[in-house]
Amino acid sequence: GIDGTLKDRMKVGKAYKNVTAKTGTITGISCLAGYVQTSDNHILAFAIMNQNTLSASKARKLQDMICEELAK
Repeated sequence: GIDGTLKDRMKVGKAYKNVTAKTGTITGISCLAGYVQTSDNHILAFAIMNQNTLSASKARKLQDMICEELAK
């Protein structure tokens, strides 16, 4: 989360600089998929898709919160 479409996301916390991911959006859908390095140096793959359940900004916040939990 340090450049590209993630440059303004996950700027603090355990997810900062530990998430490598690709975003994807189309009408009503917001996705984030990639890898997260945990605090004990495991690499986890993840994919998150929010469809017609949250606004785009709320979906991004939820995705960031999930990445933060995965990075612990």
